[in-house]
Amino acid sequence: MADSKKVSKLNSIDLSSPHIPTSVSLLKQACVDSGFFYVTNHGISEEFMDEVFAESKKLFDLPLEEKMKLLRNEKHRGYTPVLDELLDPANQRHGDHKEGFYIGIELPKDNPEAQRTFYGPNLWPDSDILLGWRQTMEKYHQQALKVVRKIARFIALSLDLDANFFERPEMLGNPIAILRLLHYEGQVSDPLKGIYGAGAHSDYGFITLLATDNVSGLQICKDKDAKPQVWESVEPLKGAFVVNLGDMLERWSNCIFRSTLHRVLGSGQERYSIPYFVLPSHDCMVECLPTCHSKKNPPKFPPIKCETYLLQRYQDTHAQLITKIINFHIVKLVSYKRLLCVAYYIELIRCLTKEEACIDSGFFYVTNHGISEEFMDEVFAESKKFFELPLEEKMKLLRNEKHRGYTPVLDELLDPANQLHGDHKEGFYIGIELPEDDPEAQRTFYGPNLWPDSDILPGWRQTMEKYHQKALEVVKKIARLIALSLDLDANFFEKPEMLGKPIAVLRLLHYGGQVSDPLKGIYGAGAHSDYGLITLLATDSVSGLQICKDKDAEPRVWESVEPLKGAFVVNLGDMLERWSNCLFRFPPIKCETYLLQRYQETHADLIYT
Repeated sequence: MADSKKVSKLNSIDLSSPHIPTSVSLLKQACVDSGFFYVTNHGISEEFMDEVFAESKKLFDLPLEEKMKLLRNEKHRGYTPVLDELLDPANQRHGDHKEGFYIGIELPKDNPEAQRTFYGPNLWPDSDILLGWRQTMEKYHQQALKVVRKIARFIALSLDLDANFFERPEMLGNPIAILRLLHYEGQVSDPLKGIYGAGAHSDYGFITLLATDNVSGLQICKDKDAKPQVWESVEPLKGAFVVNLGDMLERWSNCIFRSTLHRVLGSGQERYSIPYFVLPSHDCMVECLPTCHSKKNPPKFPPIKCETYLLQRYQDTHAQLITKIINFHIVKLVSYKRLLCVAYYIELIRCLTKEEACIDSGFFYVTNHGISEEFMDEVFAESKKFFELPLEEKMKLLRNEKHRGYTPVLDELLDPANQLHGDHKEGFYIGIELPEDDPEAQRTFYGPNLWPDSDILPGWRQTMEKYHQKALEVVKKIARLIALSLDLDANFFEKPEMLGKPIAVLRLLHYGGQVSDPLKGIYGAGAHSDYGLITLLATDSVSGLQICKDKDAEPRVWESVEPLKGAFVVNLGDMLERWSNCLFRFPPIKCETYLLQRYQETHADLIYT
């Protein structure tokens, strides 16, 4: 982080200056050099800006339960929790350590344009909770747009266009303008560990008008292809906005003007900022400006409609954006009743043959497995105690580079094509822990684990370690029966390179009670298959799990798997499918390589560089 001390010296543009040519020259120089500059004397008072920041802070000070009532909707309005957004998947271990709130242009319901992708309605906190909050934000939204239009006139002049070029109805006459409140809670960033306030990215709009408090954090990289990248700090300037150009203006100008990579590093201090993203209307055709191309410098990009461009960019940077909905039908009855008793080998082996469980669906129950109901009740009670801790305590145990520890609500996205947000569940990973001097301890999927403080949860670690050991014993029993069902020696999977030294990961899960709505892309856990050998699932008495035997069917048919008291639900993973029945479809692969590939596919928030 040595490069973080370098400070970028940005040009400052006085929007009230009578010396227009001088201001235009300074702005053009900034747009060509870095795409970042300050604007002063913009017409919004410092007193009103203080009020806007105070109201922003009031929202983020609300309990998480209140904020989650305003969770971002399909119109991209509302609250986004910490870690929800992932701007730089290649270098971030988790999502951004910030929370936000989107506010856009709101049109009357009877306006035909109100149904367009990036128009309202907005979500607003209850006026009984935050009196006057909506009015303050609506007023700021309107004032900020006036500032943007002033800046757009200077940009037009700097490109040798008429000053009002961008004022046309299809451009900024009917713009897409999105206000976003941001709060960085004070997490210290560490790029070497993939921890950022906001990952490196460029904005994809026309321009962004950024208001900040007095806490540093914003950095820019003028040359994204440099090795190593050089990052310069952009310091807050009292009374000024920071302005940066977006990718759309870079495209419009044929790359004469620059949209620059930027990020936010947390220093341990809380930080508030308010970016205001502005784009032309949905139907604006973005094509090379008439003054930005010639025979020697032809257009670098084909024309594209603004709405099409925006949806493409949202798909690139918001994996959780819903792009399609698969029609499906849910079978409400319990249609799958395969019950396997571990105590009776002959019955179970018969049930695991090609006519039965493993070939039919890969799901079955196991009973008489050797773990008492009393102990399972204890495990679930301890799990509940952990999830009832304050979020601040749980976040101290945030999942580390060894994939151990806490994962917050919405952190995991299992079905990007059909989910609006991540999964509505929180979790906690526990794996096999080896002594530090064991050479294997450095392998990707081995310890150390993260444990809650014993003063807070006495005996918690011991209960989970005991359950981890007992569950592995059950898995090995099932593996023997699977081996026999495949006409292998019963101990086939007991070899040292197989289950003799396994990767075994216990995961506690808590679904907070959110009602799922597949038509809106809201799920407890998105559709997926497990990528291991087998999964041993213990559940409480609440239904929720569903399976789809034919993923290629249109529409898909989903069947409920009901809890069965005293039984585990077992499902086969992709690795066993590969091992047993797809020999000619897949080449041989090392287990660690396979796991890393699958983690990359299903955990976009993991760093692999």
